[in-house]
Parts: sequence; structure tokens; C-alpha cells
Amino acid sequence: MEYSPLACSSCPPSYLGLLDRVQARAQRLARLKAPEAAVQIFQPLQQRRDVPGMCVMYKAHRMQLLQMAALRLNPRAPPSQAIRAAHNIDLQVTVPFAKTKHYLRSFLPRYGRLWNTLVRQTDLHLTTSLHAFKSSINVWLQAEQTH
Repeated sequence: MEYSPLACSSCPPSYLGLLDRVQARAQRLARLKAPEAAVQIFQPLQQRRDVPGMCVMYKAHRMQLLQMAALRLNPRAPPSQAIRAAHNIDLQVTVPFAKTKHYLRSFLPRYGRLWNTLVRQTDLHLTTSLHAFKSSINVWLQAEQTH
């Protein structure tokens, strides 16, 4: 399941919407049985897809695993003039150009943009273990969705 974002990240929103409707129905049924526990049980499905996707990016960029070398994006070019986020610019990646919406939703462009946002806003990418990163990214994504 950890590598499923590689396969389903480029699915059309209509397909993902069907899964969201199934989860919403399950949430309604769970709320009938235990209203206070149902809120804590279910995570949004997009967050459940984003956490493993970001873990794959962490493995490819921070841990530099050989089996993930094909997913490693090039570092962003250094800016020609001084900018505020210059201390994190070398940790950001160059997001591939997407000509179609299908490719724009695929793994590398989607998680490349999310990785750059993570690098700009936090220092989570500097954690030393995958478990700590996974826990932290889960909290960060949940906070991002509430904003």
C-alpha cells in the first residue's frame, strides 16, 4: 500500500470522487454507532494518498535509495539574485513541465510541488528517520487541509 500513490495519483478526479463518496457513507454509518469515535477513525483519502507519496519522495531525496533513483528529481537551479527562501532553495526540486492534466496529476509533478511546499514551510524534510517523517508529514498535511 505504501507505493499505491505511484499508481493512483494520476486517476481522474471523478474516480477519486467515487472513493470519497464511499468513505463519506462509511463515516455516516460509523457516526450512527459511535459519534465521538467516528471523527478520529477516518482520515481524508487524499491525505492517506499524500502521506505515502511524500514518504516515497523522502526515500528518493533524503535517503537516496538506489531503487528510488528513477523518482529523484533534479535540484532547483540557484536563484540569480538573493531571495528570502534562499536557505532552502537547494533542497527544493525542479518540477517537470506538464502539458496535459493527466500528467499534471501524476506522481512526479504532484509530489514534486508538494515537496517544494514542505521544504519552504517546514524543516520536516531534515528528520533523520522515516518513521519520524511519516508522523510529522501526517500532522502537517492535516493542518494544511484545515487552512
